[in-house]
Amino acid sequence: MVYPHWLEDIEGDEVPKLIGSDAITIRTIAGPGSGKTLGLVRRVERIMHPDGLNAGANDVIVVAFNRVIAAQLRVDIKKRLADIADAQVPIIQTVHALCSAILEYSLRLLLPHEVEFMMYDVLSQHPDIAKIYKRPNTHTINNVTQALRQHEAHVEDHPLLWSAVQEWLERHRARLISEVPQILLDRIHGGDFDHQVYDHVIVDEFQDLTLAEQELVFRLRRPGGSLVALGDPRQSIYAFRGNDPGGLSRIEDLLDDGDTVEDIPITECRRCPERIVDAANRLMTLSGVQAMRAANKGEADIHVVTWQSFQAEAIGMARAIAANLKAHPDDRHMIMVTRRLFGYMLRDAMKTVDESISVALDFSEGLLEYWAAREAFILFMLLVDPDPPSWRAWLGYQNSDTGKDYKPVERNSGAYLRLLSESEDVITDERIDTLLDEKRTKSRGKGGVTLWDRASRYRELRERFLAGADSAEHVVAAVFDPANWIDEAYDSDEAMGATADLATLRQHALTTLKDLQERKPSASKEQLLPEVARQLRHAIATREDVETDESSDLHVSTLWGAKGVTAEHVYILGACNEALPGARRPEYPGTDVQYREEQRRLFYVSITRARRTLVISRALYCNVGAARQIGLSVPHDAKSPYKLQMSSFHRDITKLLPRAVNGDMWGGLVDGSTA
Repeated sequence: MVYPHWLEDIEGDEVPKLIGSDAITIRTIAGPGSGKTLGLVRRVERIMHPDGLNAGANDVIVVAFNRVIAAQLRVDIKKRLADIADAQVPIIQTVHALCSAILEYSLRLLLPHEVEFMMYDVLSQHPDIAKIYKRPNTHTINNVTQALRQHEAHVEDHPLLWSAVQEWLERHRARLISEVPQILLDRIHGGDFDHQVYDHVIVDEFQDLTLAEQELVFRLRRPGGSLVALGDPRQSIYAFRGNDPGGLSRIEDLLDDGDTVEDIPITECRRCPERIVDAANRLMTLSGVQAMRAANKGEADIHVVTWQSFQAEAIGMARAIAANLKAHPDDRHMIMVTRRLFGYMLRDAMKTVDESISVALDFSEGLLEYWAAREAFILFMLLVDPDPPSWRAWLGYQNSDTGKDYKPVERNSGAYLRLLSESEDVITDERIDTLLDEKRTKSRGKGGVTLWDRASRYRELRERFLAGADSAEHVVAAVFDPANWIDEAYDSDEAMGATADLATLRQHALTTLKDLQERKPSASKEQLLPEVARQLRHAIATREDVETDESSDLHVSTLWGAKGVTAEHVYILGACNEALPGARRPEYPGTDVQYREEQRRLFYVSITRARRTLVISRALYCNVGAARQIGLSVPHDAKSPYKLQMSSFHRDITKLLPRAVNGDMWGGLVDGSTA
């Protein structure tokens, strides 16, 4: 039997239904490794192929969750369309790129640390709001931050707080990332412009959209056109950005009267061996989604390993991974960590095991966690692309030699707001110099001396880094050079994390700069560097992966970085209960129960990356101080050495996995690999 081009080498009968359906609205709930992406690519091929629907590139849009996935879809779709004469790749964009393109300007998105300053300023300017969120045994700033997240996610309504936040944002000419789709929707509703609509709309990872984003993608469909919503509620892991895990189940609410939805589920998992599929199904027993069926009949190679300490885990896993990499050099190896510091420790351990193996850290979230990296980043913004939120961030800290004491009381809100008013809401280098002409006294009010010190440090660093900076590369390399920020006053863990983050920032900035220079060869340093800053800022604001060295032998990511990636060999480090689920942080909306269930889904996503090998590793003991610095959830009265617990999610599937082995007794993945 001769199949159409778009059905070549397609196995089973579920994916072909997605490719061939002509329904107006299609909902496809597809588990990990089910061929969802393959179905998406082939559906586009059928839509655009002359033997199919023969649609033009401008009639089709694919909405991807992040730019990494969008880039890969462009590659895959272009390859499938290669044999079609004059075929163009359709529009493939992320939601935020789409919004910026339609709005025709780039919004200044507030970064996570800048949100903190906004909240302190709101509380300082509005004591009545502070009273509302003041509760016994809690920090008001945490309560008000949580309320903002609840409001953004449409979980609760906090109109007074939201109005105060909007006032601050207008004054600082910035927006929250959650607002961008809503701004576009409001302008569409208000009749500001006629936006582009399409005959065929395909939305990947629909469960990771916010309510506003869901409505927006439906607005992209031309009347009578088709829309496909692909996703899996079991893989909804982005509550901190306001996503709607139940969005796939409520698509009917977005339809016009009389419209219906055709459900085309894909339940076969062709990626993971049966044993991993069984464990994944057990984790998601209460999800309400049809369980996956394993089509991969290969044997799973699963290991559960424990170690006496974080250091022992790092060196032991480095040896095992290095040996397995050499045994299977053509396979893909994927390392995930529950905390970034575990990734730094593994990378350094790998150097001692085998210097020839290069390791890249693919961390997007939390990239500015360490003070040296954060201060360098903010300084870079002020030097090349200054704006109100960057000034607010710089002036809100206090100078620190250790990287631990950089957060002053109330983030200098009183003194900063006074300076902002005196500056008519426009802070400049000249205004900073004028401030420094004043005496360093407490006369400027609470936080005034600290603010003066920050202004003084800015002027000192400005002169140091810009003096003799004859090229854009020179500025980037100097500002993000760890040697300019970290000295012996830093403890080893702080220095390790900050050095790694500075290296990542430098590499991303240089990669972006090189790309801009190739596209704009005649552009000056003054033209290029602001664009580098904006792209770096946008990547951090949207939590998309920053550029890493693709030539590296191994890539390390957090569990969130696993989304959309697969490998023959998967290694999960730090799988203790104190890290997974750990304690809920203020940026997570909803309840503790909802947070815990999202962390369950995060573990589900992580284990289902594996095509063959899965290693779940954790330390048994730790120093309490180190645990808190890493961000582990340990009791306030805990004593060292603290006994770490197995993740409760791991416990749910213990009987489906091999018995845990002590790392000292483990033979590794290749005989003798950990010896």
